[in-house]
Amino acid sequence: MSWVMFRLSRIVLLVIGGAVLAATPGWTHHPFEGVEPQDLNLLQGLVSGLGHPLLGTDHLVFLLAIVMLTALTTRRWVLPLLASGLAGSGLAVLLGATPGSSLGLALELVVTLSLVHAGLVHAGWLPAWLLLPLMGVHGFLLGEPMIGAEPTPLLAYGLGLLISQGVLLLVVTALLARSGSILALLQRLRMATTILLVALGVIWTVEVL
Repeated sequence: MSWVMFRLSRIVLLVIGGAVLAATPGWTHHPFEGVEPQDLNLLQGLVSGLGHPLLGTDHLVFLLAIVMLTALTTRRWVLPLLASGLAGSGLAVLLGATPGSSLGLALELVVTLSLVHAGLVHAGWLPAWLLLPLMGVHGFLLGEPMIGAEPTPLLAYGLGLLISQGVLLLVVTALLARSGSILALLQRLRMATTILLVALGVIWTVEVL
């Protein structure tokens, strides 16, 4: 039975990997993209915050990589990473200006290459603390769409970010850490997951360029 589950899990991983490889990275996807930040209301701000980390493929893959990493190693990085992402979002709003094209491209490259870094951390070849500034850059790009928003939807957006990222990083990681069979499966797939993350990072970086 364990052999069958292992084979099945590899097939599932390949299917998911193929689907993600076919996708394009997204920097600004959120439920109300196209609506000016100053026109958002409280509910729209909340829904945007909940959805933005999940609808942007690059952000979601990075978060899932962190979930697997922390579940397999230690959960002590979860709170600092969550705080780094939220701090990055807050910094974007405080600066109040969208980066120029050159800086914007540099930030996008950091995000795509962060997947390569996450893969190398997942394999144990790089230290996990280097994910902290990368999470901050992800957070910065998540905060950009709300530059110019009114305080009420802005706070709602921040709450949405906290909930969506917190559920993934805190709740899902804790649940995975309690399941020995799932952890054993993730451990067996560790190298395959590393290769997938590195491949995604390289392919999406080329797309950005």
